[in-house]
Amino acid sequence: METVRIGVIVKDKAYRNALLRGLSHESRDFQFVSIDAGREDVNDRSGVIGSCQIILADPDLIDEHADHIPEQVTLIRLTYHEMYDLGDSAGSMEIFRYEDARVFVNKIIYYYSRKNGIDLYFHGRKKCRKVVFSSPSGGSGTTSAAMTSARFLKYRFGKKTLFISLCPLDGSRRFTGADDGGNIISLLYHLSAGDDVPLCKFISSSEGVDHFRGQSNNRAVAEMTITELKRLIHMIDDMGEYNYVLFDCGNHVGSLAQFLLDRADVCVVVRQKKGFDAGDYLQERSQGSETGKIIRVTDFDEALEPKDDAGDISVTYDPEAFVADEKRTYIDIRGRYGRDVSRLAERIIGCADEWS
Repeated sequence: METVRIGVIVKDKAYRNALLRGLSHESRDFQFVSIDAGREDVNDRSGVIGSCQIILADPDLIDEHADHIPEQVTLIRLTYHEMYDLGDSAGSMEIFRYEDARVFVNKIIYYYSRKNGIDLYFHGRKKCRKVVFSSPSGGSGTTSAAMTSARFLKYRFGKKTLFISLCPLDGSRRFTGADDGGNIISLLYHLSAGDDVPLCKFISSSEGVDHFRGQSNNRAVAEMTITELKRLIHMIDDMGEYNYVLFDCGNHVGSLAQFLLDRADVCVVVRQKKGFDAGDYLQERSQGSETGKIIRVTDFDEALEPKDDAGDISVTYDPEAFVADEKRTYIDIRGRYGRDVSRLAERIIGCADEWS
């Protein structure tokens, strides 16, 4: 397999160097090359530009050197505005210059594949593990446990993870940012129509947790059909990008959540210490699941020291771990809360491997 060479032509040298570091760290399957627009041989078709399969550049520099760029080179403009629909009506290829590095790389792959018909997903196809977080009652810390588990799955265990909320009111926006502009309705339209649309254009990342762009009002996603959900899961598998997909159903256990609970690799049920027993809930909601797939999580009061049982994980509620800022709340994983959720992430991997 040939190495794909990507040239970067931008005026801002500081940004160019930062972009090269970020993209090189995210994907070692590409060779990234810094191109100085002032070089005498920059317009030589057999030179540095001609040796690249892909060029990332400021729009004005692309226009300036367009006549000297071979037709087979994929040209991608770096814009200052976020593109959520990868507008292809005019055939233009654009990426927001401050996009998250992983999403940035996925968009490069998509554009190159679309133009050349060559699949650059080097890691191949694989089925990702489906983990469903739910709770018998609201306010049990289900969303924060799911989001933090996703962070540990990535950073401690090296598992790429996608977080998806199926709650009508998406509490994860508290941690990712309330409204990051994504048009999730557009994704649902494509799912309904059966369109072959790249999921990367709908995905963003916050502290390493990949998630779909959207807003706190998540009713459209919560009301998707099972057919659309099946297609979404199939498309995620086809990406070959993720080891795990974490679904947050909260206490909204409708037909979608029931469908997932019956087919999940791991079911995580979170309850409060003073809440009712989750036993009946599990029997009622997880009829199609093997008991070995179920992890019971008890959210303890901060004053108590949690103890794990054979089938349970105890999580200490630590208010100091949740640091509120103007735009969102950050979760500090260095204390007791992080320690406990780290054990939960380890248990998830153990259950998924045992029952695979």
